[in-house]
Amino acid sequence: MFRTILLFFFLACLIGLSVWLTDNPGSVRISWLGYEIQTYFGVLLVAVIGLLFLILILVSLIKMIFKTPRDFFYARKRRREIEGYKALTLGMAAVAAGDKDEAVRFSKQANKFLSDPKTTRLLAAQTAALNGDQAASSRYFESLSQDRETQFVGLVGLIRQAKHSGDTTAVHRLTNKAYKLRPGSAFVVETLFDLQIKTGAWEDANKTLADAVRRKVKSESLIARPKLVVLAALAKSKKLDGKEKEAISASESALNYDKEFVPAAIIRTQLISDVKSQRKAISLIESFCRRTLHPKVLEEYIKLWPNEDALQKYQRLQNVSDNKVVDDEIKIFMAEAALNAQLWREARSNLESIIDNKATVSCCRLMSKLEKLEMRNDDLSKQWLEKAPHALPDKTWACSTCGAVAVEWSAVCGNCQAFDTIIWKEPPRVGTLQPLDPKTNKEASGPVIENAG
Repeated sequence: MFRTILLFFFLACLIGLSVWLTDNPGSVRISWLGYEIQTYFGVLLVAVIGLLFLILILVSLIKMIFKTPRDFFYARKRRREIEGYKALTLGMAAVAAGDKDEAVRFSKQANKFLSDPKTTRLLAAQTAALNGDQAASSRYFESLSQDRETQFVGLVGLIRQAKHSGDTTAVHRLTNKAYKLRPGSAFVVETLFDLQIKTGAWEDANKTLADAVRRKVKSESLIARPKLVVLAALAKSKKLDGKEKEAISASESALNYDKEFVPAAIIRTQLISDVKSQRKAISLIESFCRRTLHPKVLEEYIKLWPNEDALQKYQRLQNVSDNKVVDDEIKIFMAEAALNAQLWREARSNLESIIDNKATVSCCRLMSKLEKLEMRNDDLSKQWLEKAPHALPDKTWACSTCGAVAVEWSAVCGNCQAFDTIIWKEPPRVGTLQPLDPKTNKEASGPVIENAG
């Protein structure tokens, strides 16, 4: 609509100008080089406009003549770039799919059509790695890491290669370099954290997690469990190094994250050196025990009063447990404390409440001791000792991944090196296969490992 109005306005102006020139023709006289031209002003104006139009057409033709070869080469280059990037994309897809032949073919096409080695070097490196040519792959990734624009990509490639070859020193060096370059990378953060926990650098691991949250690489909820374990491991490490204040701070920080985290409570209890001056710490552990009764925490708690007799210790255990013992493990622990205090009735009451359902090794041994001390029945005591090897194993610290048993809790399994897999559980136990029906073809002999957890 606007264009139509503009066209009519232009035509109206043109018609008006023509009418005005007709009413006022005027005259123009030009003398040049012996020639004399005399005409109307309107005719001269049309001639000048026509000449300008002709000059514009001529200039456009000249530009087109000179521009055509350049456009041709540009279009050719553009087509090659399109084909090159297409080959690059398909090559990356082939690498992801593990198709070696297609990856090689597209890598060659990409190198042919794209003259920029920065663009094709990553595909070449991935293709070389896919074909098992680690030397060539390393060269490509090394070249990428030397260029400022592709440095991070090259470092990531070298890190993956170093991890694959088991070169921990190289992984550590390259990861630290990549972390300084791009601390917001989830891959680099996770790799650095794994290295730190494997080397026991708990302070650095704690800082890495805090930095990951600050940079929004990981959410607070996602790092809550790893941070809890790292803080407990840091407390244990500082305790072993004799740095008591730092160990206390770390263990209490862990308990702030999770008030029922047993390893942190054990470490904090072990750090209480004077019951008179550390009432606040004792109160903290007693509050923990009222929420979560655990035999290892109670064991450390009762050690705080070495000069008290067995009866006084038993009374302390009763107070801290509020006489609400329902867990079988705690019943066994309380039964042992009662036996030491020569409270036969309390010991028998705890043991008999679980003996029919879950006779563990400790339970059988305690029953043997009880029959001997209270009833003076050596035969019955011996029978309970004979049952012990066939009873269920007592819970202990064990790896949930490989089943390895640990003397105490640690953040990393000493056998399989897995992080946060040491838990309080029934360990795997060895049982004997029963003879099979002789009519069947199946045979079995020797021990079998049963996972009681």
